[in-house]
Amino acid sequence: MNKTASQSQSTDNVQNKENADHPAQIQSQSIKAPNATTVKDTLEKLEKNPQSFDELQISKGQYRPVAQTVGNWLDNINMDALNYLNEQAENIFYRKGVTFTVYSDAKNIERMIPFDIIPRIIAASEWRQIEAGCKQRITALNAFLHDIYHDQAIMKADIVPAGYVYASGCYEPWMMGIELDKPIYSHISGIDLIRDESGKFCVLEDNLRTPSGVSYMLESRKISETLLSDMFSDTTIMEISDYPNRLKACLASSTSKYDPQIVILTPGRFNSAYYEHAFLAHEMNVPLVHGYDLVVEDSKVYMQGIRGKVQVDVIYRRIDDPYIDPLAFQSESILGVSGLMSAYRAGYVVIVNAPGTGVADDKSLYPFVPDMIKFYLDEEPILPNIETYQCRKPDELKYVLDNLDKLVVKETQGSGGYGMLIGPTSTKKEIEEYRLRLLENPAGFIAQPTISLSTNPTAVSDGIAPRHIDLRPFVLSHGDGSVDIVPGGLTRVAMVEGSLVVNSSQGGGIKDTWVVDDSHMQSSTKKPNCNGQAGKCLPLSSDANTSDHANYYDRVQPLEAGYEMLDDAPMILLLSTASYLIWLGRYSERLYYYDDVMKKLVKDDLKKSQLKHLISHLGFDADVDESFKTMKAQMLSDLERNIIPNIVQSIDDNVQEAKGVIGKDTAELYNLIKRLSSAGTYRAATLQLHACNAAMKQEHPTVTCFWQLGRHFEQLERAVLLEEDSIEISLEFKYWINELPENTRWRELTRLANQMIRSKKFSDFELISKEFNIILRQGV
Repeated sequence: MNKTASQSQSTDNVQNKENADHPAQIQSQSIKAPNATTVKDTLEKLEKNPQSFDELQISKGQYRPVAQTVGNWLDNINMDALNYLNEQAENIFYRKGVTFTVYSDAKNIERMIPFDIIPRIIAASEWRQIEAGCKQRITALNAFLHDIYHDQAIMKADIVPAGYVYASGCYEPWMMGIELDKPIYSHISGIDLIRDESGKFCVLEDNLRTPSGVSYMLESRKISETLLSDMFSDTTIMEISDYPNRLKACLASSTSKYDPQIVILTPGRFNSAYYEHAFLAHEMNVPLVHGYDLVVEDSKVYMQGIRGKVQVDVIYRRIDDPYIDPLAFQSESILGVSGLMSAYRAGYVVIVNAPGTGVADDKSLYPFVPDMIKFYLDEEPILPNIETYQCRKPDELKYVLDNLDKLVVKETQGSGGYGMLIGPTSTKKEIEEYRLRLLENPAGFIAQPTISLSTNPTAVSDGIAPRHIDLRPFVLSHGDGSVDIVPGGLTRVAMVEGSLVVNSSQGGGIKDTWVVDDSHMQSSTKKPNCNGQAGKCLPLSSDANTSDHANYYDRVQPLEAGYEMLDDAPMILLLSTASYLIWLGRYSERLYYYDDVMKKLVKDDLKKSQLKHLISHLGFDADVDESFKTMKAQMLSDLERNIIPNIVQSIDDNVQEAKGVIGKDTAELYNLIKRLSSAGTYRAATLQLHACNAAMKQEHPTVTCFWQLGRHFEQLERAVLLEEDSIEISLEFKYWINELPENTRWRELTRLANQMIRSKKFSDFELISKEFNIILRQGV
């Protein structure tokens, strides 16, 4: 995130008033104030590093043909306009809640992903080589995975030493001999590529366990299409928007069952990629589940919904192997599902990616991938590896120890940029400390030459500067053996000057990746609508302008599989999610009430007796024996410092947990409540809640029903606690109870509500509360 962008949010409306509602105009019109510095001026001052391949320029001031449109734009836009575009992008990410989690930073667990508006350009002719190389590589890796858990031919041939495989922390003996319905192990893969000094694409590492980042790829493209619309209309950029459909088709292909029930298994909202889990669940129209939502019975997996159990056929898990089944792996895990591996071995459920897949991306086995390609496919590798030294070999360890200041050293089981040593940028102390780690466990490390990754112009606080980048294409391996890749992938940027670490966990950012058709660079035709395959482009559809507004007429919800007509399929609402919706309704109503109390306190609309009544029955941190003025001050302090901030945080917590079923637009409205509250504007946060409530009333009727139940239950409980008349509220509460699913335990609440209305006793209210909680706890 650039410093200029973060410092100028409060003034952008003044500086760019004319363009505030038309950001696309900025990139097509140079906003040149007197003596304004243009991007071209800045680029010409840069001294190009001769050791790095520049993605946009052949030489100073001369752009690559495929990047000429971007070059012309950069030559005619000034830094103020460019920074403004980055601010707009930052605001969009903030509004959408596009975040990631940094586990090592206790002070800032959740961060916005830094984004840079200047795209990375790849020619379609270059992309074809990348695509072919990635397909070849993942085909060989999947063959390797099937082999090591069955015949082990490559180990018997001594091409890959058996000791390397068995020593991998990701090798799972559980997988030996399991016959998969479709023999694919890594359905979703990410191949990290870099460009060396000559511009050649090389494979940095393989990611076959639970690769993340595809949501950032898709969100980056949406931002580019919004803020750089003129360039999109003049450039043939390959489409990536259909990735969720491709992913769902890939998941469905992993089983022979027709129309399988697919779920995404998440470790929860504190995971670094939780935004992506919820995003993909929404885009694919499948349930987002936690381990506690699933149960294994008779070797079959079921999710616990409000209408009963629904069998699950395919689990796209975003949980690492050790945590997916406490009976098979780590017994203390509370993230997974007890008995899941027994259901998997019995063939009643498919786990994507398969357990034990991580052995193929163990960095100690990375050097053998070219040999795997030759062994299984009888082909030469299309994409080369980087020269790698295996520290488990004494002679190579000696070389590494003698050249630590020149090499990059990685843990074989490392990820996220953690545990690395980049020799040229490390201190003597860091090198010596790493030397001790190497000597203690040589087999746990590999080393590679320090390659100066390619660079791309990037907007930073003091202008435009080259920043090192890599590329992660996302590879989908279907059950029939075919491989599908969307044209582009995630470009990660090392935002720190001179840094080669692009991981978001280490301060890296992202760029949009444009794969541009370079077969007709001389023409200036308008951009066709590409279907993702090079050379197969169709004219723009007449519906192009309405495609981004699908929520106006087609609200997507997770539906139960197995129905011929989608309109007949009931929505899947998990019991746990129903509970979060109820609590969202309760805390929303609570915020309204306490905001009203605060307003009355400020206006002196409450008498001393009323203050005492509220303190006694609602538990304010105030002393009823104090004076009226002191009680009022204590109540206001409690509201401002504790009650309202805690309520806002609880609203956000429940929104995050319910993201799988509420609309993205609704979630964006709720994000603003937390933003306003963080700024101390609690009144504005409460007013924002009106917009959220209006949106919740437009959600799926089942979602709205449970949210309304929470609101009216909160009103009913408060009326009972404050000893107020509760008849009208009870009738409203009963109305929403009657909207609950029929022929289920929920109907017991109807009888209890009628009983409470007749008796008006607090004991009958307690019965409703108890039954309510028992039903909801069945799903946790």
